[in-house]
Amino acid sequence: MKLDQDNFRTKLFQEPFAPIVPRKLDVFHGPDARLPHFSGVPLISTVFDLFSLVSTEFATEAFRGMKRRRYQDIAERAAHIITISESTKRDIVERLGVPADRITCIYPSVSRAYRPRALDECLSIRKKYGINTDYLVCVGNISRRKNIARLLEAFAKLPASLLTMVTLVLAGRESYGGENVRDQIQSLSLGDKVVLTGYVPQEDLPIIVAGARAMVLVSLYEGFGFPVLEAMASGLPVITSNVSSLPEVAGDAALLVDPRDVNAICSTIERIMTDDMLREKLRSKGLARASLFSWDEAAAQTLALYRKVACRSD
Repeated sequence: MKLDQDNFRTKLFQEPFAPIVPRKLDVFHGPDARLPHFSGVPLISTVFDLFSLVSTEFATEAFRGMKRRRYQDIAERAAHIITISESTKRDIVERLGVPADRITCIYPSVSRAYRPRALDECLSIRKKYGINTDYLVCVGNISRRKNIARLLEAFAKLPASLLTMVTLVLAGRESYGGENVRDQIQSLSLGDKVVLTGYVPQEDLPIIVAGARAMVLVSLYEGFGFPVLEAMASGLPVITSNVSSLPEVAGDAALLVDPRDVNAICSTIERIMTDDMLREKLRSKGLARASLFSWDEAAAQTLALYRKVACRSD
């Protein structure tokens, strides 16, 4: 039987399709919150976050409806669900009604490319992206969920003496709720103080992060918040939000702020930019914190779960 790519996806995810199931399949793991219609095979799904369900402001109704259907399907058919934070596990229990014993939190880690780097190593990246001063970096799509509008407001409130010395680098594509970012930058008179990189290739991003003075990620919701851990592994002090999974990931190695409080974000940025002892303390704590997250451990826990689910189905 020959299937083109689109027809294959339809068969795999929307209706039973036994011929593509191998003769011996102990467990199937869908790592992107989608599950095929295999019969007689225990299914595991990874759910990274439920941002589309926790608020109407983070996505369109059409997108939210599509995600809701997928999550409900997973809740009904998955033998087990993997999440990457205890925060997301609680969301799944509360919003999808999945029993906690059917959900396992397995923490991820980050690429070894995220590491401290000498300033000389970062100079060519600065030139490539037009970064002419010391800078703060925020990594992620420019969107409502990432709270970029409030971050820009807070940045604009910094003392003039500090604004002359630092640039804000927003490393990511413009996305839902971030369509007016350029207009906001102009209205706040930040035209030469904010760098919009657009999409950053994977080979550039770790160097952009490592070259910054600090990471500022004040999202309204994160399923994990990889940029926090990436920044810590790179030796950066971090400012992040006190909501969702972010305190869980950051521990005591970052400065936590209310992401809806512009003045608090501003004062925390000023503090981290002017206090050398604080930056060094957070740098040391961050490196230690990042070392606790291991891909080897994540792999071992995942394999143990496969065995547990496969045995349970025998």
